[in-house]
Amino acid sequence: MKILHFSDLHIGYERYSKTTDLETGLDDRIVDFLNVFDELVDYAIIENVDLVLFAGDAFKTRNPTPTHLREFTKRLMKLTHNNIPVVLVVGNHDIPAVKQRATSLDIFPTMNVDKVTVIDQLKLYTVNTKNNEQVQIIGLPWPRFGTFTSNIRKKDPNMKVEEIAKSIVDVFDTSINNELKKIDKSIPCIFSGHLSVMEAKTSTETLMSITNDPLLSTQFFIRPEFDYVALGHIHKDQVLNEDPPVIYSGSLERVDFGEKNDDKGFYILEIDKNKPQGNRLKYYKKIKVDARKFNEIKIKIPKTELYPDKYLENILNKELISDAIVRLHIESTKEHFESVNDPKIKQILSTAKNLVSIVPSYLSEKQNNNVLLPESSGVMDMFEKYLENFEDLSDQKKIDLIEFGKEIITEYEAENE
Repeated sequence: MKILHFSDLHIGYERYSKTTDLETGLDDRIVDFLNVFDELVDYAIIENVDLVLFAGDAFKTRNPTPTHLREFTKRLMKLTHNNIPVVLVVGNHDIPAVKQRATSLDIFPTMNVDKVTVIDQLKLYTVNTKNNEQVQIIGLPWPRFGTFTSNIRKKDPNMKVEEIAKSIVDVFDTSINNELKKIDKSIPCIFSGHLSVMEAKTSTETLMSITNDPLLSTQFFIRPEFDYVALGHIHKDQVLNEDPPVIYSGSLERVDFGEKNDDKGFYILEIDKNKPQGNRLKYYKKIKVDARKFNEIKIKIPKTELYPDKYLENILNKELISDAIVRLHIESTKEHFESVNDPKIKQILSTAKNLVSIVPSYLSEKQNNNVLLPESSGVMDMFEKYLENFEDLSDQKKIDLIEFGKEIITEYEAENE
């Protein structure tokens, strides 16, 4: 039994867009997100996958446009028309602000779309795969923490924030234990949820423990009933535990420069349904997709460089720029910064999918701003401190300049006695 796990699709994301795609009429960044989704769909069909499991956040906003909903549905239908069932977990981007309103995924069960299961509450789901084999999924959609908090506050208005977070985790634990009592141990069982795990890291290597969301620990998912734990919400893919595998698949497409070094893709796993509980997982592996490249380039042109244009050209020729989304930082003098207007430099940069910005940082301004001295400092103290900012000056040159400065001050004082 082959299962494909992915999450955080975010159709509708337009940041760093440059043009409208002429073929589709869509924003070119939206096309990027749909292209990697197409890769996933084609892989599932070619590799004869038995089930596709999506762990939340189909759209960028909770109110997707009809066009975004159409594009998402077209790809789901391609899977189901190839007899591949799809399970969709409701993520935080799929949930409306008002509880009574529909989620962006409610359209599928409302229309009774065949082979599409939407996980919109914490409970045990039994799903038929492509070959009419069964898999059990305990699903947890993005929890409405405001609702949990309000209910807890009604019982104890004085409860502290950390106590509320613990109470919410206790509710999850009790609910999952109740659902585990219902499982058939002869059938594979997977947990899937859209949530935060405290040991997880974001794409900037920040631990999730700094957030205000109630957090579950990795240990929470280490239960003998689970053959695999499929998570969504964190865009950086990561394996938090091996037995059972507790995995964030990460987002399919890069959303910003914080994700520039992340390999994007999805996970494929194979389960042997005939094995006993705890021994069913044969393997899991990540499949990479061709996500849009992001490159943040930082260049410092030495003040003493005689040919700044050549210097810049040589560095840029070694960078990934063609068809990438690029941000360029240049630290230089104002005169050297003008090198970016050189025709050869413009030609190199023109190959980028989108040159987001060229950010200057002028050496002379930085050096002056870094000189912090008390008001009581004398002229020579200020001058000596100022010279410390010039790393390219030799010690002897600094000594010579200081001596020369002293001579000027002496002459000035003598003339004004």
